[in-house]
Amino acid sequence: MFGGIRNALMGRSSLAFAGQRSFALSSRIRAAAESTQSNVPQGPIIKTDNERIVSWKLYAKCNKHNTIVSLFAVTEDLDFMKNNEHLSYNEKVLYYMHLPQKSKLMVSAGMLGFRNSQKQEYEAGYQVTCRALKLIEEKKLIGPNDKIEVIITNYGKGRQAFESCLVGKEGAGIRSNIVRISDNTKLKFGGNRAKFQRRL
Repeated sequence: MFGGIRNALMGRSSLAFAGQRSFALSSRIRAAAESTQSNVPQGPIIKTDNERIVSWKLYAKCNKHNTIVSLFAVTEDLDFMKNNEHLSYNEKVLYYMHLPQKSKLMVSAGMLGFRNSQKQEYEAGYQVTCRALKLIEEKKLIGPNDKIEVIITNYGKGRQAFESCLVGKEGAGIRSNIVRISDNTKLKFGGNRAKFQRRL
């Protein structure tokens, strides 16, 4: 058997290898399999520009050393069912359960001129939130009937600043659109030993 493989690879006569094809499919079974596969088109999800914004997600990542506020639009492709008939029922359900999100804006403490340890302070978090809310208002991204979900992560000083800014006059423009506030902080149970804490 190995001699036939060696001969086939070296370009010699592969007659010895011809008798070792008992493990392969017969020509009839292979032809039937190819015909059934050709009937069902395979391929990735086809996307178009015919989209509508379903809702918005406002993320506030309040780390120990930084605060990042970003806005995402949850979009739905109106031609998804027509262009993706080859997908299974489960794949179509998964698409509508987890609609794609498109980033519209992002503001961090470093973008506003805060450097090094200044980025972790309350003032930096407040300025970041104010700037993000002002950009949303200037660009007129959110309509009067749009829905916003606020998602907060981690327990840095910027978390309290974000919440107080949202409750204050800066957040008056979008406060009526908020339908849900959720906490996405990952809680650690056991796991690996943490990194040594830096002391300043």
